[in-house]
Amino acid sequence: MGMTTRGTGSNTGQGADENGPILKMAEREDWALFRSVEGLQQKAGVPEGRLRRLVMKEIADNALDAGAWMTWGFVLDSEDLHFIDDNGPGLDGTPEEIADLFSIRRPMRSSKLLRLPQRGALGNGLRVVAGAVLASEGSLAVITRNKRIELCPKGDGSTAVVSVTAIERPVGTRIEIGLGPALPREDDPFAWVLAAAEIASEGNRYEGKSSPFWYDPVQFHELTLAYGSQPLRGLVAQLDGCTGGKAGEIVRAAGLDRMSCDSINRRQATTLLQIARQHARRVSPERLGSVGRDAYADHSYAIERGRAFLGSAKPQADIPFVAEAWARKTGDKGGIRISMLVNRTPVTSHLTAYRDSDKDICISGCGMNHGFEDTPTKGAYSIVVNVTTPYCPITSDGKAPSLKPFVDTIGIVLSTATKKAQRAAPKRKRLSIKHVMLGHLDAVIAEVSDDGEYRFNPRQLLYKLRPIVRNEIGQELTTPNFNGILTDYEREHGEIPGMYREPRGSIYHPHRDETITLGTLMVEDYERPVWLYNKVVYIEKEGFSEALKDARWAERHDCMLMSSKGFSTRAARDLVDKLAEHDEPVTIFCVHDADAYGTMIYQTFQETTKARGARKVQIGNLGLEPWEAVENGLDVEDVEVNEDDKRKPVADYVRERTDAAPDGESWEEWLQNHRVELNVMTTPEFIEWLDGKMADYNGKLVPPSDVLEKELAERIERKVRATVTERILREAGFENQVAEALAAIEKPNGEALAEGIEDLFEKEPDREWRDHIEAEAKKRT
Repeated sequence: MGMTTRGTGSNTGQGADENGPILKMAEREDWALFRSVEGLQQKAGVPEGRLRRLVMKEIADNALDAGAWMTWGFVLDSEDLHFIDDNGPGLDGTPEEIADLFSIRRPMRSSKLLRLPQRGALGNGLRVVAGAVLASEGSLAVITRNKRIELCPKGDGSTAVVSVTAIERPVGTRIEIGLGPALPREDDPFAWVLAAAEIASEGNRYEGKSSPFWYDPVQFHELTLAYGSQPLRGLVAQLDGCTGGKAGEIVRAAGLDRMSCDSINRRQATTLLQIARQHARRVSPERLGSVGRDAYADHSYAIERGRAFLGSAKPQADIPFVAEAWARKTGDKGGIRISMLVNRTPVTSHLTAYRDSDKDICISGCGMNHGFEDTPTKGAYSIVVNVTTPYCPITSDGKAPSLKPFVDTIGIVLSTATKKAQRAAPKRKRLSIKHVMLGHLDAVIAEVSDDGEYRFNPRQLLYKLRPIVRNEIGQELTTPNFNGILTDYEREHGEIPGMYREPRGSIYHPHRDETITLGTLMVEDYERPVWLYNKVVYIEKEGFSEALKDARWAERHDCMLMSSKGFSTRAARDLVDKLAEHDEPVTIFCVHDADAYGTMIYQTFQETTKARGARKVQIGNLGLEPWEAVENGLDVEDVEVNEDDKRKPVADYVRERTDAAPDGESWEEWLQNHRVELNVMTTPEFIEWLDGKMADYNGKLVPPSDVLEKELAERIERKVRATVTERILREAGFENQVAEALAAIEKPNGEALAEGIEDLFEKEPDREWRDHIEAEAKKRT
C-alpha cells in the first residue's frame, strides 16, 4: 500500500493553481522506506544506533527457527564486516531466487501469517538486512550449497546477483554482511544474537501445527487472502487437527469446495473457522513447552501458564502462553536490569525497569506500564523474562510487541523469581565489576599482546574482560564503566605499556594542505612543524574541518585544525600536552555544540583529567554556548531524557552562570532537555561566527626577528648553492660522465635477480624484494 502526498485540487488526483500546470500526486511504495537509514528505523522499529544489532538478530532468528547451531563474529577483525554461520539445511533455489529473498520490495510471505510460537513475526527480517546494506552502501554475500553468491540490493527494490563462485560448502549457510558508516557502530552488535543463542537449545518446544483456535474471524480471513489463488483446502490442511482428508471434509461442510483462498468473504471465513475448530482440540499451554530453569543456572526460576482471548470479532482467538522468569540479586546499588524475550528471542523495543515511590518493581515498555506490588522492596536484580506464545500482538512494522495481554502472569513469575532470588542471595558482600576487572587485567594484557610481543588497543581488553565479568558476577561491563576503571588504573600505575588508541579524528596543517589521522600512535611520533601555526582550533565535528579547509580558513588564521568524533579523545588531549611542552607559543581553542556534553568537552581539555595533571596551556572556549545560541535565535532541539534517567554532566562554568534560561530555569537545568547543534548554522554562517570569535585574539603568525633573519639567510644560501652546483656540473660534463660510468657496470639479468630475491626471502621472510635490488646496486657502485 503506497503513501500519497496530496495537494490542493479536485478529487481526480490532480491539482493546479490559476496559472500553473496540473501536478500529479506524489506516491511512494511502502518498501521504499527500507532504502534510507531514516526509513529503515521506522520499518525496523529501532534507532539507528541499534540497526546493526537488529540486522544480526534477524539472520540469527532465521537460523535458530530452522533448528541450526550458529557461530558469529567479524570477518578479518573488521568492525564493519560481520558474519553468521549455521549448520542448517542451507538456502534452496537459484542465485536469482536467493537474491529475491533479500529484495526489499518483495511481499511478505503468507507463511509468516500462520501463528506459531516461533521467532519470526512479520517476514520483514531479510528486508531489514537488505535495507541496511543498501542504506549504508555496504556489502552482502550468501554462502550456501557449494556456492558463494555476492548480492547487491538496488534502489529500485530488487537485489542483483553480482557474482557466483563455486566453493566447498555442502552444509549450512554463511551470511557475510558489510555495513557502511551511515550505520553507527555499537559496542556489541551481536548482543541480541548471543541472548537468543544462549537459550536456543534449552528445554522443549511446540512441534505441532498452527491451531484454528489461535485466530479470530478477522485475522483468519486475512490469512486466507494472503494465500491468494491457492486452493482453500491446502491452507486448511496446514492447521492442527485438520490435515489429510479432514481438510476436504471441512471445506465441503462450509460450502467452499474447490474455492481459492482469496475468493471467500469475511462471513465465509468465519464459518470455515468455526467448522475447523470443531475438528481440532484446543492446544494446552503445557503443550507449548518451556525454556526451563537450566537456561540461567545461577538465577532463581519461576513459570506460569495461561490463556489470553484476543480479537475484534467472535469467536475470539484463544491464545495459550507460557511466562518464565529468571532472577538473580546483584551487587548494583538499587538498579533493576531486565531482559525481555518473546519465543526465545530478545524484543527490540525499549524496555525499562525501576522502582516507584513505594519501592515496587515497575516495568515500562512493550505495551506495559505496570508496578508489581508483591516484589522485594530492596536490592538490585538481574531479571530475564521469556513469553512463549503462538501470537503476540504487534504494534509496528518493527515487531514492537504488546505484552499487555500477558502482564498479570508476567507479574506473578516476576514476583516469585525475585523473592526466590532474594532468599538465595549470599549475605556476604558481592564482588564489584572493578574488583573483577582489575583482578584479571594483567592476564588479559599478556594474552592480547602475547606477553608484550605486540601492541594492542583498549577495545581488545574490553572484549576479553566482558565475558569474564559476566561469568563471575553476572553483570555487564559497559564501555563507559570500562573506560573509567582503566583511566583510574592508569592514573595510579601510569599508562599501560604497548597500548594504543585507534585514530578517531584528524589534524590539518595550514599552508601545507596536509591532513593527518589523529591517534595515540601518531601523537607519539608527532613533531611540530617549526613556525607554521600559532593557534589550534579543536572542533568536535569532523565535517566542519573540511569546510574550513576548503575556504582556506586555517591559512587565513595560521591555525591548525583538530577534530575528533564526539567527545575529546585521549589522543587529542595528548597532542595538547605535547604542544604545551614545545618552545613555540600556541593558543588552543575549543568549539563545540551548545549541549551538556559540549561544555564537558571544553572542561575535559582545560581542567585536570584523571590520567594526567592539569593542562599546561590555557584553553580558549569559543562556544557555542547555550545562552549565545538562544540570543542569536538558533533552532533549539528538545532532548529526550536518558534511558537510564541519569543527569547529564554539565561544566562548572555553566553551573556558575547566574542569569536564567528562557523558561526561568538555570542553564544547567535547561541543558538537561535542550541543545543547539553547530550544524544548525550554514557553512557561511559558521565561518562568519568563527571569524568573529577569533577577532579578539592574536592575528597572523610573525616569528621573532632572529627567526626571520635565519630563515632568509637559509633560503638565500639554498638558492645560491643550487645555482652554483648546477653550473659546476654542467661545465664538468656531469651527465656524460654518469652515462660512461653506467655503461661500464655489468648487471645481472632479471632471472638471476629473481633467484637472489627468493634466497633472501628464505633467510629473512620479513624483507622486501627491493632490499635485494639495493644490495646488488651497492656491490656495483
